[in-house]
Amino acid sequence: MQKRVLFISNGYGEDSFAALILSEFLKETMRKEIPCFVDVLPLVGEGKVFAELVHSFPQRIRLLHSSPHLPFGGVYLGEPLRRFFRFLRDLLGGGLQNTCSVIRLLLRFSSSFDMVVGVGDVFPLLLGLLFARKKVYLFACAHTALLRQKGKPYERLGRVTAHLFRHCAEKVYTRDAPTALWLQNLRIKAEFLGFVGPEIPHSKDKEIILFLPGHRRDWKENFRFLYKVITLSKDDLVPFPLHFVFPPERTTFEVAKVIQEAGGLLLSCSSFRVENLPVSFSQGDYLTHLGRAKLVIGFAGTALEQAACLGIPCLEPYREDAIQANRHFLQTRQTLLLREALIQGGGTPEETAAILKNVLANLLRFQKAAQNFAQRTWEGKMDGAKNIALDLINTLRTPPKLPGRAPAGGDSRTGIR
Repeated sequence: MQKRVLFISNGYGEDSFAALILSEFLKETMRKEIPCFVDVLPLVGEGKVFAELVHSFPQRIRLLHSSPHLPFGGVYLGEPLRRFFRFLRDLLGGGLQNTCSVIRLLLRFSSSFDMVVGVGDVFPLLLGLLFARKKVYLFACAHTALLRQKGKPYERLGRVTAHLFRHCAEKVYTRDAPTALWLQNLRIKAEFLGFVGPEIPHSKDKEIILFLPGHRRDWKENFRFLYKVITLSKDDLVPFPLHFVFPPERTTFEVAKVIQEAGGLLLSCSSFRVENLPVSFSQGDYLTHLGRAKLVIGFAGTALEQAACLGIPCLEPYREDAIQANRHFLQTRQTLLLREALIQGGGTPEETAAILKNVLANLLRFQKAAQNFAQRTWEGKMDGAKNIALDLINTLRTPPKLPGRAPAGGDSRTGIR
């Protein structure tokens, strides 16, 4: 009999984690010849990251829902008042209607699901439990022990969230090893099965410096910031090949235009010049270049975590008006999440250029610190997406235990000795 599985993802960054796990899940069910169909429900965004999977496995997966574009895309960072007004704008700009649509879909199909997998935080957990009527196998993106500073049991988690994890989740998969230990100490069924990230081509030659302007709608401002940093650090950057990765959602015309507006001279469809420095660029192929990077510089979240896992130091500046990479995000999240792998940049190109010069002069020391952090946090365990997928498949294939039934003892068919 065909199994039906529902993947609920918070959206955007969480979608990338969900797609990795789901890709391995689909490949393994195909290889093991397990009849299975997956519905994918991203809570925010159009779910474009799942398009390739839908194309590759048309008989095994469908995108159940696509939300409207929200003004701030469900990202609420910064001071409390700013977060509140951004949340309010999202809510009135389609968020409330979108939530109602999701609930209706879950109620409609709830009886057909054999398993519900959540990727994100308590929101997919509650939606799965209340409306799909199933306990959820949760990959917890939003909670990690790295964000704790005081070492209190419920710090950064909260007693309510811990209660929900403990009683509403069948299992919680964590992003790193310290978090699994922390949640286990809180009597939560948690497990770390490896770093959940895409397969990254490894290269022995660490040669390039990689620049990331980010993918949110303020990517142009971020690029201009980084362009200025390069002009101010050009003498120190001469020994290194420089490469930009632009967001895949932007057109080639948009990318060329922003380069020229910043003062760059286009040399070809994949390179430009910053004064005397040649710079190559591409779109959407960050992972292809990550394995060759000595240093990653830019405005990003998940991408920098992937670099940190490989032991690559990351320099992240901030802009006060940035949607994500603002001072609040850098100081309250990134500095804790990436620890020794992160070098805090400044709020201006001038400040960041001064920091970059020091990093380049002491690059080996920063690389060693990043490598030590990676080993301590992820223990060298990769293939997290595949291991989680296999764990889900094994659970799906295991017959449920019947309540009130015990195995027969001895040789008696009745269970009575």
